[in-house]
Amino acid sequence: MKKKIIKWLIWGILAALIVFFVWQRFAGRSDKNAPEAYHVGRGSVIETVSESGILQPVEYVNLSFEMPTVLEWVGVDVGDHVTQGQILARVDRDQLAAQIASARIGVEQAIEAEKLARRKWDLMKPEQRENVKKDTAQARTQLAIAQAGWRKTQLIAPISGVVTAQNARVGEIMTGTALRIINPDTMRVEVLISETDVPKLSVGQQAELTFDAIGDTTFDAHITRIDPEATIVQDVTYYKAILHLARYDDRMRPGMSVDVDFIVSQQHDVVTVPLRFVRADDTGNFVYVRNADDATFDKRYIELGSEGDSGNVHIRSGLQDGEEIFAIYDKDTTK
Repeated sequence: MKKKIIKWLIWGILAALIVFFVWQRFAGRSDKNAPEAYHVGRGSVIETVSESGILQPVEYVNLSFEMPTVLEWVGVDVGDHVTQGQILARVDRDQLAAQIASARIGVEQAIEAEKLARRKWDLMKPEQRENVKKDTAQARTQLAIAQAGWRKTQLIAPISGVVTAQNARVGEIMTGTALRIINPDTMRVEVLISETDVPKLSVGQQAELTFDAIGDTTFDAHITRIDPEATIVQDVTYYKAILHLARYDDRMRPGMSVDVDFIVSQQHDVVTVPLRFVRADDTGNFVYVRNADDATFDKRYIELGSEGDSGNVHIRSGLQDGEEIFAIYDKDTTK
């Protein structure tokens, strides 16, 4: 009796396994092969153009000394705020001071020589009188040149702003740019836009900016200029656009990279479907809907609107909110 029970248990387990296999083979396969369905609803379709840009100052100045000379004093460093007219650095002026003193003496001597010559002015030939006047004028010119050089021994801030570069070292012969000042309140973003996206954008268009260095904070901006002439970078055509920031943040620094999203179009509360459900043939765009007897699927031709970045598309006509569509792939369609 016990052996019969064990035998029946074994047969029962085998039968269950066979039933499970058949169900998996046929019923399960049928579910997997069923077309994906989607219930049409309403939503938003937002299309954006995304580019990368660089933060640059509009107002800036690079300061340098006209003549190579030894730097005597520097009063600012990188990060310092300066005001227009502030003295920033000075070179050694001892040699120039001696030149000015010598030039003054030269002027005094020339003036005295001219005074003596004028006592017998009428006895002198015209060319002699002319040479005397030339000597006095030349002495005055030498003094003016030396005094002008004195003014050039100092670097004076022509604008108010922040020092962003300081290459001046006391005791060294100063050549090239010594200081760079920018006005942080005049920052702008420069973006290179591909030629395929330029027709979608225009002056005044809004944009959202994010900085890798600042985090998730979003900044508003708008386009103030799009260059009419192309910029070629590695054989690719771009057009430079200039963006004005709505506000400045102290964390911003010149040269920072910026991610820019231009909102090209946005529509809200419209009929939308995922683009993967849309097919196309020679007649136009369509989706598949179940026919009345629930056995087969029919084409429903639709009019498409704009495509969104999230993969959905606006349906202008042909579908209503709440209808059901299906993803069926047909070799005669182009999508």
